[in-house]
Amino acid sequence: MRASFRLALGAGCIALVALAPGFAQAVYQWKDAKGVTHYSDTPPKDANRAVRTVEVPPPPPAPPSAARSRPASAATVARAPAAPAVDPVVAQREAAARAGQCKQAQDNLAILQANAAVAVDEDGDGKSDKVLDQAQRDAQVKSMQVTIQSACGAY
Repeated sequence: MRASFRLALGAGCIALVALAPGFAQAVYQWKDAKGVTHYSDTPPKDANRAVRTVEVPPPPPAPPSAARSRPASAATVARAPAAPAVDPVVAQREAAARAGQCKQAQDNLAILQANAAVAVDEDGDGKSDKVLDQAQRDAQVKSMQVTIQSACGAY
């Protein structure tokens, strides 16, 4: 009895494999007189066109409807991919650099807001080239305020 069951099971599997292409859906492809490519599940009415049949496998089974309509639970949200890990050494270096920029901008702002003349080195040779006039001083004050907002914002 076992041998006949195995034989029947094997024959059923072979028949299923042989019939599987029959479950695929046929799609017809052709070009019209203007050269536009068309796809349809029925052949064109004009029999003079060159028609190519494309076999399309059936779509995969849809997931159960309960799984699709169920809102995300806290456990599902918790399993969402986390943000990439930040290297603590890199984060510490960036924080130190921002702290240095913040301190320098605050010091520069204090100097610009004082009543003393402010000289600048424009060519980078280490010597003062000119003294800022009031318009230039105001522009530098605004620039330092923006720098302080960006560099010191997290502090």
